Amino acid sequence: MLERISGIRVGNEWFPLRASSTGLLSLLLMLFSQHLLADGVSYRYVEFGAHLGESLGADNRGIGFDGSYDLGDHVFVTAGFLATDIETQIQSGAEFYRLGAGLRAGMSDSLDGVLMVHYADLDVDVQLPNGVNAGLDASGAMVETGVRGRVGSSWEYTALATYVDWANRGLGYRVGGLCYLGQSRFSLGLHFAHFESEWDRLELGLRYRFD
Repeated sequence: MLERISGIRVGNEWFPLRASSTGLLSLLLMLFSQHLLADGVSYRYVEFGAHLGESLGADNRGIGFDGSYDLGDHVFVTAGFLATDIETQIQSGAEFYRLGAGLRAGMSDSLDGVLMVHYADLDVDVQLPNGVNAGLDASGAMVETGVRGRVGSSWEYTALATYVDWANRGLGYRVGGLCYLGQSRFSLGLHFAHFESEWDRLELGLRYRFD
């Protein structure tokens, strides 16, 4: 005797099958969203790194932190910090931090489109020869959009366009790649960032993913 199928289970979700299209539509939407989220791209990690670069014609070097934590399938929060020594004839340095949230939308099973909005703050400190402190303190919105993807089981990559709306409005970009160390949760990353003609930064980082 044939039994009537009343529904289908997908993970922990139960979708009843009935004459109404509501159940089937819910099932299709669930399958679609699960398929489109890029498999293996991590949004739950911390990364520490060192960087070299150029700012306003002067060489600089420093250390940095980057972190992310997902709040569901499509939403995540992110934070970053940079401390930089600027090599000039006068003592100078800069600190930069950002705090924001992002959305991810699958473009394929190995590629996500991302949009992030941050609050960012830049503090440049200059010690003049006469002992007077000078510098710049600017803050405002920072928007990044682009893609994050996975290649095979060992590689991740990021390509983002950047817009800032604070001291000097302008456009930039940030690109990078990660190589996982064997089957561990650790990876080595190489990232490059550019903003207008004012600064460039090359960073080498060590990342640990929690998922």
